[in-house]
Amino acid sequence: MDNMRLHHVYHTGANQKYYLAVLDYVNREKSYGVTVSKSSLSEFINDGTPQGTNVLSYQTFPDDSNLKKFNKKVIERSDLQFHEFTGRKILVDTHDSGDQDAYSRMVYGIVAPRVKCFPSKWYLENFNVVLLSTVSANPGVFPDRYPRTIHISCKFGAKLEGFYNHTVRETVKDYLRESFYGFTDFNWAAGRDAYARELQWTKIVVGAPGWGEYNHSYWGAMQAGALLFAHCSLNDIKLFPHSDLVDGDDFVSYNLYNFKIKLQRLLDRPDEIERIRKNGREKFKQGLNHKKSADQLVNHLKGESK
Repeated sequence: MDNMRLHHVYHTGANQKYYLAVLDYVNREKSYGVTVSKSSLSEFINDGTPQGTNVLSYQTFPDDSNLKKFNKKVIERSDLQFHEFTGRKILVDTHDSGDQDAYSRMVYGIVAPRVKCFPSKWYLENFNVVLLSTVSANPGVFPDRYPRTIHISCKFGAKLEGFYNHTVRETVKDYLRESFYGFTDFNWAAGRDAYARELQWTKIVVGAPGWGEYNHSYWGAMQAGALLFAHCSLNDIKLFPHSDLVDGDDFVSYNLYNFKIKLQRLLDRPDEIERIRKNGREKFKQGLNHKKSADQLVNHLKGESK
């Protein structure tokens, strides 16, 4: 079909950045023959689907257990309009966990084509995922320009104990204070730009899960060429759409049993830090590719192989 029209309905949230960038790429590349328009959830409820739309792409707040942010009445209204649309539909699942279904409320959601951020193996086996997505929209990386004088960086913020449904972060901070205090920078950076610059001076970034199997420092570490020392739950998901991270080659995983010994081994082997951190940066660069994702999306829309 030529001159296909895709309309995307979106809610707020950082996890949709990559997908939005892909849609912008599709809209700019005239050879695809796909015109993209967008509206917020409230605009969709008030104005409906634009006339001539062939494909409706739909993203709502993903966590219906979060009663502070999940507006049940609003989403019921938008879901109704989504179901009434008679053209092709795509569900965009931006749940922080790659192992959870943001559309469990929908029977249709089992078979619906989906865009999914950092899916788990279980998710890929049980849902019709036609496009992978992630958080970061910028595929650019930082070259080595500064001496890496910060041995270990751990920046979890000021969340109170019990904020997340686990205590990994609290335990990790305790371990670092007990055994690596003189090597670890805990000081909060004054904004995202300052943090990005700081990571370029860093050897090892200690990351831990938040609401999902990652936190945002995972992307920042690899983009800046720091070694990512991440909780083993990272092995459960596909963090990037177009590259697979290999534990021990592109990052190093830990659990709460082996955290101290694995971190000490890294500090004792600077050659390994150099090898792994550079591999991770390369996988970051390979993993984010708007054109590849746009090609996959358009191939799906036009019925071609993924």
